[in-house]
Amino acid sequence: MSRKNSIRQQTALKTTLRLAIIATGVSIAGLVVLLIVVFNMMKEEQGHAESSLIFKNADVIQDTSNVLRGSINQKIIGVVIETSGKGNPVKVNTITFNAKGTSLPVEQNIENARLWFTANDNNFLPNQQVGSTVIKVTESDFEIACNQNLKPGKNYFWLTFDVKPDAAYAPGTIDATCQDLKIGAIEYKPLISNATGKRFTEPNIPYYSMGNFAVNNLGAWNSKRDGSGISPKQINASRNSYFVQSGHKMISNTALSLQSMVVENGGEIRITSPLRMNAMYVAFGGVVQQDATITDYYCFNEFYMENGSNYIHNNTGYLPGLHCFFDAKSNQTFFQYGLATFPYTIKWGNVIIDASTPLDIDIQKNFSYVQGDLELRKTGSSIGSNGDQGLFCAEEDTLHIAGSLIVSGGKFYGMRSDKNKTLYVEIGKDLILKSGLLTDADARKNEGHTIMKINGDVLLLGGTLKFNNGNSSKMIFEGNRTSRWIQNPTCEVTLGNVEIKNMHDVILKGEKMGDVGAKCIIDVQSGGRLFCGVNKVTGAGDFLLQDNATIGIGDPEGIYTTGTKGNILTSGRIFHSGANYFYYTNSQPQISGIFITRPELNTVRRIILDKDQTSQTLALSQDFNVTEEVKINKGDIRQSGHELRLPKISDNR
Repeated sequence: MSRKNSIRQQTALKTTLRLAIIATGVSIAGLVVLLIVVFNMMKEEQGHAESSLIFKNADVIQDTSNVLRGSINQKIIGVVIETSGKGNPVKVNTITFNAKGTSLPVEQNIENARLWFTANDNNFLPNQQVGSTVIKVTESDFEIACNQNLKPGKNYFWLTFDVKPDAAYAPGTIDATCQDLKIGAIEYKPLISNATGKRFTEPNIPYYSMGNFAVNNLGAWNSKRDGSGISPKQINASRNSYFVQSGHKMISNTALSLQSMVVENGGEIRITSPLRMNAMYVAFGGVVQQDATITDYYCFNEFYMENGSNYIHNNTGYLPGLHCFFDAKSNQTFFQYGLATFPYTIKWGNVIIDASTPLDIDIQKNFSYVQGDLELRKTGSSIGSNGDQGLFCAEEDTLHIAGSLIVSGGKFYGMRSDKNKTLYVEIGKDLILKSGLLTDADARKNEGHTIMKINGDVLLLGGTLKFNNGNSSKMIFEGNRTSRWIQNPTCEVTLGNVEIKNMHDVILKGEKMGDVGAKCIIDVQSGGRLFCGVNKVTGAGDFLLQDNATIGIGDPEGIYTTGTKGNILTSGRIFHSGANYFYYTNSQPQISGIFITRPELNTVRRIILDKDQTSQTLALSQDFNVTEEVKINKGDIRQSGHELRLPKISDNR
């Protein structure tokens, strides 16, 4: 059981020692001696009664988008298998499917059924196939042997087909059902075997790349993947679609207008002269690089990027897609950019800024929704300039980043305004600073400020973080989550206000947290928990521990209201008398430290002791009045001549 979870245990389930006389307390030197009656010496045992991992239910999800004839690894349905409990893994032995809903005869429309597993990730990625490929698919049921262990929660399996080049169209349909699945010797049926909808085939005529050629070379394309077919008569025929196969690197160096193109896994296309088309599709593992600069129109009417696909922008013009449909785990990398590169209202995948463009750029509204990570590697060049180029927001905006914000170089200035405006940054996962500069507001125009909400970890590994340039900037940790704070000495850090809200744990793993800037506060609010370990909280600002908040104290010298000893070394320090004080780590002997509590002096809500060894002790440095309980998970308390008033003790040893 973790230390932080120990705090949350229900005391009624613990060994309870009640004092016969509470009003005055009992104090002697040495170990605390209590005149008590032991009513219950039963120790709560956890982990023995955990339920086994068991099958809960299965369901089917359906892809209903149109599909190009001649395309491979096309997702048809997903099978979601949910488990409950914990314990030994449960294995799916087989899953049985049927191509019901596919145009007849089935074998003339599809082939190569494959099953993919993405564990608890609901994003389709064809990189872990389970079972063997079913080459010929007919109207009959077909079974795929999975032998796949399931994880707790929802597990995602994905059935794909290859669509034949001469599949039916107008209308032509591709569909499947999940008939049953076998776990152990027991067969189960999904809640819904045949989900609503199906995929319709486009009336395209597919042609496949034959090697590393120019796109406009008719001989570079063939109607058969193995080259045994024919080349197109016209490159720009209205129904032609072009597939760049694995291992082929194509180049578009002449202005062209095409209907559609698919860059498959392992295929690449480099666009050095304008390439217009109705639809560009980039499959998992495919790469599109746009070198041609476009400033007056969009190259692709529709731009589709699957999970695991890659787009490289190497020019100062527009992003080529008018309507962009990027999966959450697709990748967009910018080696250059211009003022019009980033369109509004787009949902990005993983965005990487790695540009030497000597340009300061306002990204207001450009990254309102990033489904993956936003990483800054390079944001400008110092050649012929002062080297201050970077990204900033000049107007109020919200950056919603579902993944992590990563600064591994370059500069992000936050809010740049001479007015009181706010930039909101919502980070679904981690804040990672490896090098470069990250600030809340540009020091040159710092009337604005940034409010950053972080759901994951904070890793300050290098570079510079200055989060107190603006007025009222803050970092917020909220929700029922745990965040690790790892800060290396090589990272220059000045914090603004930091709020740790109800039910959020922040655990210090690096050498310290801070420095917190002058007039700023690290605020552990009611229900919030900060576990310091042996690390320091430092800076010219203040530290505030509020009512019913928790501080984990691991320093051998505890905490102090003044001085240079203990976990908290900020300029101002306020410890609430209604807070919880949790002493832990293997420091021996550990002392409580001398600190003033408010509004009631020498008063705390709880003292919790959870040392690494039962022989390790906590020595009191001052008198304490405990209003709720002393909880001893491991170790002992020595009063050392100080008074300890105790309404209740929970002893978990």
